[in-house]
Amino acid sequence: MTMKPVWKRSLFLLALAAGLPRPSAAGAVEDPSVRRYVAEDVTSAAEKPDEGCLALAVSLSFDAAHIYVADAEDCAVKIFLKNGRFKAAVGRTGRGPGEFSFPSGVSVLGGRLFVADKLNHRIQVLDPSGRYLRSFGVPFAPDRALVLTADRILVTHIPSGRSGPEKLLHVFNGRGDLIWEALPARFSGDPVFDAFRNMILVAAGPRGEFFVVFRCQERSILRYGPGGDLLARIPVDGRYVFKTLSLPLRGPRKTIDGFCWECSFDRERFYFLAPAYTEEKDLGPGDQVFVLDATGRLEAHVSLPSHVGRMAVDGDRIYAVDRTGGLRVFRIVR
Repeated sequence: MTMKPVWKRSLFLLALAAGLPRPSAAGAVEDPSVRRYVAEDVTSAAEKPDEGCLALAVSLSFDAAHIYVADAEDCAVKIFLKNGRFKAAVGRTGRGPGEFSFPSGVSVLGGRLFVADKLNHRIQVLDPSGRYLRSFGVPFAPDRALVLTADRILVTHIPSGRSGPEKLLHVFNGRGDLIWEALPARFSGDPVFDAFRNMILVAAGPRGEFFVVFRCQERSILRYGPGGDLLARIPVDGRYVFKTLSLPLRGPRKTIDGFCWECSFDRERFYFLAPAYTEEKDLGPGDQVFVLDATGRLEAHVSLPSHVGRMAVDGDRIYAVDRTGGLRVFRIVR
């Protein structure tokens, strides 16, 4: 996301936060107790067809055999093998079954894909090949969908700030019935500033639990139970630092403390993709991933071979989308 011209954009594009500006050098934690790793590119070298290119990748998920990427601009879910080789693209622009308007999130569990169909205000359920199974409507433009159990789907959204008190987290059952809501949105009266403050990342945990990380302003991890209870507020190690940016907004000067561009949870570890300063003194995605244990303590630092905007971690593999819209597979060399 490029923050310099963001005040000119619509809020839903701001919430997608998917632009990939030019890279810059990213500072690493200089602490001998923090292990330092590099990641090597192990992506399949097979030639990719045009439909396998990612125009605006905003979310990715994976199962035992495939990686699924929501491409908002192409209005499709693109399917890759675990080595990064393109397999198929499903969906097209529209409002009918299996059609999308800005798909902004994808999650997979138990042989089912759950897609946040943003501008159609619904969640669509597909089989692993992309065949339409069912859908249900939601009373807002969904941002991300995260399937927690076979009958519990977490849906997030970025509030407009114009309709009174709103919640950021909504859990539905498989029929589309709202089960619970949680996490009140921050509200100051400035919709652009509040849009930044209310951007959240979510990651699935064990036994239907999940984690919430604010992309800016707050340095903690919220752990929720499947029933909506806030189980813990995990403080993040102070060695993992904010990236501060002044916003070009009217009125009193406002600053944003960029915290986490993307996060993943795997094998009792958190992986934070840190934001980085660009040559234009803006904030963008970086090439540095920080590994924290379940208590928020910083354990390791991973240098990627390129800047990435989206990522998910699976053991020693990092599946990511690079600046050119290519799906990359990295192996962490420990």
